[in-house]
Amino acid sequence: MFLDNLKTIALQVFILYLMAGVGFVTDKIGLFKQSDGKRLIDLIFNVVLPIAIINTFIKMEYTPSHVKGLVVAFVCAIATHIFAALISLFTFKKQNVNLRGIYHYATVFSNASFLALPLAQSVIGEEGIFYCSVYVAVFNIFAFTYGIYEISGRKAKIDLKKLIFNPGSISVIIGLPLFFLKFKAPYVIEYPLQMISNCNSPLAMIVFGTFLANSNFKNLIKKKELYFVSFLRLVFIPVCMLLLFKIFNVNGDLLVAMTISAAAPTATNTAMYAAKYDNDAALGSELAAQSSVLSVISMPVSWHSHPLYSFLVCLNC
Repeated sequence: MFLDNLKTIALQVFILYLMAGVGFVTDKIGLFKQSDGKRLIDLIFNVVLPIAIINTFIKMEYTPSHVKGLVVAFVCAIATHIFAALISLFTFKKQNVNLRGIYHYATVFSNASFLALPLAQSVIGEEGIFYCSVYVAVFNIFAFTYGIYEISGRKAKIDLKKLIFNPGSISVIIGLPLFFLKFKAPYVIEYPLQMISNCNSPLAMIVFGTFLANSNFKNLIKKKELYFVSFLRLVFIPVCMLLLFKIFNVNGDLLVAMTISAAAPTATNTAMYAAKYDNDAALGSELAAQSSVLSVISMPVSWHSHPLYSFLVCLNC
């Protein structure tokens, strides 16, 4: 059973990164550039991803285990963000306020909605979206409060409206009542929702591939200070959280979804928020780019080659 699970995960991860390869190649040959992908990102975040989340809440069977899973996912997501924030506060306390803010954001906030959710969807199906959507909702709460405050050099005012009025949060707010009311959509609605939901992973990974294609690999290799943030984001935080999840008996698809979310690379909006608040946007872009490049190795390894994960999974077999 254990080896079969590893083969399944390995195959799904391989397929997902093949899709990213399509984006990489099409960007290099000029067929679909990163500038084109930016428009597609708006479509994914504002339309495709919210529909995928709502559709999952509609399709997910109402059971006590799923209700408990939602609560546990919420607690796990909060714990992950708090742990990452504490680590970054301790690690970067000697940096100036602006530089510290970028390092904080890059360390605490993973690319949960754009990379972790599609990966979880591919590996464990609808339950991947179901649980990861909770992580995305918690991400939004922390990002629009603590994250903005830090990356602005502790000058920005918190906009409470953005905590609710963003696509990720709205889709969860809509999806939760439908789940608890056991709403079942008629076929004429269910079918188009499912078709659009199926686009989420391929589109997200193709755009991710164009992002990789435009990374300055020489610069990412030379800058030593980037590696430490990538280590925290891709290795230290997810491994610590995986151990913590296991201590509190988090298992199965929920464990996979939460650890994938914790193990995702730095959020791509790090550079965007750095630019918005007159911080070092170039550094933000480099942090997101390097961790994204390294995640091509770290995320697959963390799920079908990492000895710690293999040992922990074996305990459940």
